[in-house]
Amino acid sequence: MVTKIFPFVEGRFVGAILFLVIAGIAIYYMYSKKQVPIRRVPSLDAIDEGIGRAAEMGKPVIDSIGICSGGMDYWTVAAMSILSYTARKCAAIGVPLYVPLGGHDNSYTPMEVARDIVKTEYDLAGKPEEFKLENMPFLSGRQFSWASGYVGMLMRLRPAANIMLGDNLASAMWMSEIGHQIGALQISGATYISNIAVLAVSSDYIAIGEDMLAAGAYLSKEPSQIASIRTEDIIKIAAIIVVVGGALLLSFGSNIVQTVLSI
Repeated sequence: MVTKIFPFVEGRFVGAILFLVIAGIAIYYMYSKKQVPIRRVPSLDAIDEGIGRAAEMGKPVIDSIGICSGGMDYWTVAAMSILSYTARKCAAIGVPLYVPLGGHDNSYTPMEVARDIVKTEYDLAGKPEEFKLENMPFLSGRQFSWASGYVGMLMRLRPAANIMLGDNLASAMWMSEIGHQIGALQISGATYISNIAVLAVSSDYIAIGEDMLAAGAYLSKEPSQIASIRTEDIIKIAAIIVVVGGALLLSFGSNIVQTVLSI
């Protein structure tokens, strides 16, 4: 049975119900006063290690939010939370922070947001004079032109830590290789799954998939991010139960789960 219900142009009835349930769960956790536990992923401890290493060596830290191909999408929002944390730590102990911006036509708005976030952290630390806009250059609106500028920064600055957590596509492989060659402690993650293998062998720490989102939610404590992570966990558990239950019922000759889901 196919149904048409606003705002669903055309879709199956069960799909519409599931969508409403998922939205309801997310809204519940978004406005709930309950404390939702979010795991602290290892890459966050690595950021502290990288900043401490930079302080000991007298070198800067580079933190990238990626190319922001989707604009202010959920990967970029998580990367912004991580950048805020990095800026706060760098400002507190006086480590120079560089943020290469650009990489896509949609990166202009995230660029301004990132600059405002870093400036705010330096203001809150009582060190507004240490914020330098030139340390957050817009390199290019094209991915590989931006990556060329990024690589140039790595070669010139020789940072103690290179943090690449955000919307990273094919260019991330090139940058991580250069970062590895100059001896930077590298913390990376990718939205493009084909990059994971290369980043894993050239990085000291890697955030796979939603580890980046969990890290962003953990740091920001933003209700919408926490609600998103919690809802995903619930849906995963429900999906596993449906798959296992459906397989067991099917082995006994019942296809009721398949029938219900096809309505």
